[in-house]
Amino acid sequence: MLWAACDVGAVGSLGGLPTLLERYRRGGGYAPSWRARRRYFDDDAWLGLVSLRLAELTSGAADRERAAALLRFVRSGEDPAGGVRWVEGRTTRNACSTAPAAELALRTGGPDDHAFAGRAIAWLLANLRTGDGLIADRIDRGRIEPTVWSYNQGATVSALRLLGRSSDAVAIAAASLEVFRGERRWREPPPFLAIWFRALLEEPSARAAAAVALHEHTDRMAAEALDPATGAFTRGGIGTYDGRRTIDAAAAVQLLAMAART
Repeated sequence: MLWAACDVGAVGSLGGLPTLLERYRRGGGYAPSWRARRRYFDDDAWLGLVSLRLAELTSGAADRERAAALLRFVRSGEDPAGGVRWVEGRTTRNACSTAPAAELALRTGGPDDHAFAGRAIAWLLANLRTGDGLIADRIDRGRIEPTVWSYNQGATVSALRLLGRSSDAVAIAAASLEVFRGERRWREPPPFLAIWFRALLEEPSARAAAAVALHEHTDRMAAEALDPATGAFTRGGIGTYDGRRTIDAAAAVQLLAMAART
């Protein structure tokens, strides 16, 4: 919802939502619910990145301070064997935690943070890059989960671009555009697509093709997925994150806003 508000210039209408986040704070990070204690490093990396975006729009010191604090917490999830763990108390190291942690470090940190980002991405490419050049989901106790999700490709492309590793960014962006098309893209969870499209639209080599794909997708959303009774995009077999409306609707706002800008 924070990303969607940034995308449509409605940060002023968020009311107490940023303050409400503090109810989720657990030490240096944020938990997924008011009662939960275990914190997820991927959640906090994404929250750090949108905090930076909020700070750009509002010049808010609190948002910038939140991003810096979250970077410190996310860095605590770096595994001695490489990569960033998904959640406290588990051994699984995921693309969805490692890549955005690197991006957050590159956008807000100093030289030591940039060195961390370089390690994280080097580990990611060495351990989770598949034979077709894409990024697998995770590794745990030596076993790789090979599922390819769009957001893992996007987050990796963003980090690679910021690292100056343009050839790897170009290759993963191009390969992902080949994979996520047609029905495969249609059934992908909308929040994953929002992250993927955002990254590809910022990657010069992929921008034109990503814009075409985005307009194809949002046109189909309007034609097949829109429920006129609710205003939500829930029809036609479109993908969903968890079957609930709020997060998918927030992602739909992002996709439509990005399409409007291209």
